[in-house]
Amino acid sequence: MKLKRILSLMLVLIALGMQGQDLKIIVDKKGKVGYADQNGNEVIKCQYEGAQPFSDGVAIVSKSGKSGIIDSKGTVILPLKYSQILPWNKELYLIKDGKKSGLASHQGKIVLPANYTLISKPNCYGKALIALGGKATPNEKKTYMANAKYGIIDSKGNILIKPEYKGLYEFSYDGKDIHPYHEGMRLGFSYHNTVDTLITDCSYVGYSKNGSNIYEAGILDGNGKLLLKEGLYSFVMQPQSGMVRYYTVKKKQTLCGFHNIDSGKAFLAATFDAYFNDINYWTHGDFIGDIAPVNGSSWSFIDKTGKQLRTGYTSLKHSQTAGLWAAKNSSGKWDVFDDSNNDITALSGYSDIEFPKHSGDKEIFSVLKDGMYGCVNRSGDIVVPFEYERVLANGYDVIPVKKDGKWGLLSPNNTCIISPEFEDITLPSERNAKHFWVKKSDLLYYHVNTLTNKISEQGYKTISNFKNGVALVVPSNMKVGDTQVNRAQLVVPNTAKATIDTLTISKYIGSFGYLLNTDDVLLFDIPVSTLYKYKVIEEIQKRGGDALTESEKKNILLNVTRENRSYGLKEILGEEEWNY
Repeated sequence: MKLKRILSLMLVLIALGMQGQDLKIIVDKKGKVGYADQNGNEVIKCQYEGAQPFSDGVAIVSKSGKSGIIDSKGTVILPLKYSQILPWNKELYLIKDGKKSGLASHQGKIVLPANYTLISKPNCYGKALIALGGKATPNEKKTYMANAKYGIIDSKGNILIKPEYKGLYEFSYDGKDIHPYHEGMRLGFSYHNTVDTLITDCSYVGYSKNGSNIYEAGILDGNGKLLLKEGLYSFVMQPQSGMVRYYTVKKKQTLCGFHNIDSGKAFLAATFDAYFNDINYWTHGDFIGDIAPVNGSSWSFIDKTGKQLRTGYTSLKHSQTAGLWAAKNSSGKWDVFDDSNNDITALSGYSDIEFPKHSGDKEIFSVLKDGMYGCVNRSGDIVVPFEYERVLANGYDVIPVKKDGKWGLLSPNNTCIISPEFEDITLPSERNAKHFWVKKSDLLYYHVNTLTNKISEQGYKTISNFKNGVALVVPSNMKVGDTQVNRAQLVVPNTAKATIDTLTISKYIGSFGYLLNTDDVLLFDIPVSTLYKYKVIEEIQKRGGDALTESEKKNILLNVTRENRSYGLKEILGEEEWNY
């Protein structure tokens, strides 16, 4: 019986929601707005000055300049006292009371009172920025709340980090291959413009009393717990394995160390007699597991107490995906060990080694032995024989190989994808790629369809990988100085304000191309900027991917560039440009 009652209640709620969805907005003779059912019968009296369609059984209505929320019976569930109400996510509305904002549920419950000067849109992780106080200040055509105090909420409006910090920053600066960080995430400075969203999952954030830089920031976890006091170090990296990598910067010296979050203790790992910005090599790395690398007269590895475990290495390679380190010893051979300092003997002792590049790649390792390259698996079994001049890392389960000076592609099980007979070959940018580009002796790139084992007859001097079945190509006859493009095509940095009808591509030639599909058909033979490539592709796909008229092509360009085009005050616009 209990189950029947629950089911009955659910059916009633669904019916009420459907009823709300079916209501249509009507306007009476006096211009007042209400709602009617499918038969045109007035269900909710025409008494409002503005109304929006029903969603989830509720609708936003306004009267006398104030907005509120009603249900499908016309009952006011959120009073009409707000200056604006906007959808925030699927469950909550953003409510505005003048310059202050809050959040309300679809049931009319106030989740956050309208006390905040900023509530950003939630990001893909369901995190959003909130602010108290501050003054709206312009910043590069945007606005931020100067001197506000910031915090973070989740997608349900729960306050995770109280708005108590003038400086609140994400670990959003990727230090990959950037010295002296090389690996790891550093704090990224942001003015928190009111139209921006957060970037990360905010599992860790930096905080500071100073709202204008990340220098000497402290660290909070995603729930606002203090992990590291501010002012201790010049720069900090995102915590890894309970440890924070830090830098203390002096005029002619940089101190590198680690801070243990659990114990609160820190130790110095290395000292460099150079100002931080003058260091052009990797200083030390994060603890990913139980060990971390430290640079000095040679590379060494330490544990979380600072004890040296390994030393005497000249070069390092690391794969977070495989959880492996490779370190080149004094004999020129590579030692391989995991993040817990366990030796991987089956992969050690080679003159070179490359790890798989991406998560999900098969664990096939490119190695050099006795002057020739091949591939082995994690157990050391030979997968690709040692008969190549060069074998690059497995990426998306495609292995580039070089033989007799020519490049080709193999699969991880040594099946030939493209035979090694080309001057160059492009690496895939997505998994399960079936379309590649190869460079012939004429130095042009040709499309290879591995599904049909055919190579295109037309070559191009510049190409991009196929994405969603489309690639951007630059034909060999598109020469600098002889191609004219109109303003809709030439919306690129520093030229968006150009006020002439045509411009020679000249120095921007590498930024433009035509759009080609996997059948080698030019979908778009008007030069397209790489900045708008995906927008144009989206417009083409909306039209079913069919052949376009010249007029349709021009209109697509005008549409996708509409926000960035500008015109002189005395210019006369053609009808097609005026429409966009």
